Amino acid sequence: MTRDPLAAVRPEIRALRAYRFDPVPAGLSAKLDFNESPADVPADAKDAALAAIRTRRFALYPEFGSPRLRAALAASVGLSPEQVVPGNGSGEAILAAVSVFAGCGGALLLAPPVFSLYAQMAAIAGARVETVPLAGDDFRLDEEAFLARAAAGERTVPLLCSPNNPTGGTVSRDLVRRLCAVSPVVLLDQAYVDFSEEEDDLLPLLADLPNLVLFRTLSKAYAIAGLRVGYAAARPDVAEEIGKAILPFSVDVGAEEIALAALARRGEVRERCRGIARERQRVAAALGALGARVAPSRANFLFLVPPGGDGARVFRDLRTRGVLVRDQTAVVPGALRVTVGTPEENDLFLSTLKEVL
Repeated sequence: MTRDPLAAVRPEIRALRAYRFDPVPAGLSAKLDFNESPADVPADAKDAALAAIRTRRFALYPEFGSPRLRAALAASVGLSPEQVVPGNGSGEAILAAVSVFAGCGGALLLAPPVFSLYAQMAAIAGARVETVPLAGDDFRLDEEAFLARAAAGERTVPLLCSPNNPTGGTVSRDLVRRLCAVSPVVLLDQAYVDFSEEEDDLLPLLADLPNLVLFRTLSKAYAIAGLRVGYAAARPDVAEEIGKAILPFSVDVGAEEIALAALARRGEVRERCRGIARERQRVAAALGALGARVAPSRANFLFLVPPGGDGARVFRDLRTRGVLVRDQTAVVPGALRVTVGTPEENDLFLSTLKEVL
C-alpha cells in the first residue's frame, strides 16, 4: 500500500494559492495587465545577440557566475561586479535573500497591498509574514508603525517595494536610513525605479548603508521580461551570502546575450522611460476626469478604482472588448491596475473605459 505524497507537503505550502492566470484571450487590442514594456528590444540588438548565441556551444554550461553580465549590470548602475548577484529574474534574487535572512523561522515584514509573490516567497523559505498595511486613498505607509514593527523582532526582515506594485507609491531615503538603523537587513525591490524620479533611486544609499539590499530587473524598462534577468545589489560580502542561495547557471546563455545587448542601449531605455512617465501623467489625468480614484504612481502602471466602484464588472467588460487590464478587486475592493502602454493603446483603453462606464 503506497502512502499519499501530499501528506508530506508542508502546511504553509498547502495553504498557498498557486500563482496562475487565465490564458491570454485571442484577438486582444491592448494587453495592459502585466506591467510589460510597450516597446520591444530593437531588431538590430536582437540580431547582434542572436549572432553571439549562434557562436556558442549549446552543449556547454554558461560561464560560471555570469562574469560578463555581472560586469555589465554593475557598470550600468555604478557598482563593482562584486556587489551584484545576477538571477533568473529579480524574483529569484529576492527569494534567495528572503531565504538567507528570514528563512526557517524568521519574519518578512510587508506593507500590503504589495506584490503577492512576496508572501509566497516567505512560505517557500519557511518565514512568517507580518504586515503594516498601507492606508488612505493614496496608500501611504505608516512609517512609524512600520519602523516599530521592524525593530520589534530579532529576525524581522522588512521588504519594501518602491515604486510599489500595485499602487505605484515610493518610500523616502530618510525612511530607508531609519529602517537600516533598527533592522539587521533591509530588502528593497526597485523593479520599477527606471520610470520614477531621480530622488527615488535608492541605490546610492548602498555606499553608506551596509545592511541594505536592493533588487533590480531588466524585465520592465529594458523590455526583456520574456528572458528573465534581474539582480540583487549589496555590499560584496552580503552579496556573496545571497549568491549561495541561487543555483549555479541560473541565467542561461540566450538571456545573458540579450541582456548585454539591451544594457548597451541605456540611452534609448532612459528616453523610453521618460516617454512612459509622460503618458502615465496623461492617462492619470484622463482617468481622474472620468471620476476614477487614481493612486499617485511613479511606475509604469496606474492603480485605480473606477467610478461606481465595480472594478470586477469593468474588468470583464474591458476584456470582452479586447482590452486586458489587471483585476485587483481581491486586493482592494473595486480596484484595477493598468499598464501604461503606447499612446495608441492608452487612448484605446480610455475610450473603451468610457464605453463600459
